Amino acid sequence: MTCLVCEYTTAAGLYLCNQCDARFRAVLDRVSATLRTAQATLSNMSVQPRVGSAGTSAPGAPLNLDMAERLGEYERRLTELAHWVNGREEPNRLRIFTTTFHSAEYLRAMATHLRKRDYVADIYLELRGLERRVLSAADRPLVKRPLGECGALNLNTEGTVTRCDGIVEGHETATTGRCKECHREHDLTDRITERFAEAWHHVAPLAVVVRALKDAGYPIKYATARQWVHRGKLHPRCDLKTRQEGHSPAEVLKVLQTSASTASKICA
Repeated sequence: MTCLVCEYTTAAGLYLCNQCDARFRAVLDRVSATLRTAQATLSNMSVQPRVGSAGTSAPGAPLNLDMAERLGEYERRLTELAHWVNGREEPNRLRIFTTTFHSAEYLRAMATHLRKRDYVADIYLELRGLERRVLSAADRPLVKRPLGECGALNLNTEGTVTRCDGIVEGHETATTGRCKECHREHDLTDRITERFAEAWHHVAPLAVVVRALKDAGYPIKYATARQWVHRGKLHPRCDLKTRQEGHSPAEVLKVLQTSASTASKICA
């Protein structure tokens, strides 16, 4: 069988591979930490004073309701999913979940059983997405990601041109980054495109490659990539280390760019 998340081969009757199953359990294990992070952000929210009827200031509402909205959706869906799984898998033993933690605890206890159900991938991906939405609104420093050597040309005091070997870093949501050595600014979109274009030596499941391209801002659908495989535009390769078939990010990006260029010529 094939894992419904990453397409790696799994044992018969299992819809999640060992790695994705571990990630699913980890998402459920992090529920308490995610709730604490969200509550800490809500308690630190600034409020905007409101003027009362007598001209006095009254307690105001938070300026940023983003976290409150995302947290509410996260807690609501966790409870709904727990009740749904309970009704489907244990119709003769219906439970009532009074807290988000109890809902997550139940799903965690059912993880081994859920791994044998074809709907487990949808639950995992939805909970992971909700968790990321909550954490992205939290009051915490954004993670910096390294994006290769700077490579900028510099002229030293002796008149010699040298190439900067500093590392370019940028926040996960930023469009520009800076070199740690020369502090020159770089376009992160170009950097990411360059790294994908050079990644011929990496092999990963098609779903993983498509997800990485989507995260980098490329408009690609998994169904479209699958069509490219069927039409012979993409050719699977074998990773010698893992013995698993996959695709090169550079190859998928090249086909995507070629298809976009062809479409623009037809429209013109």
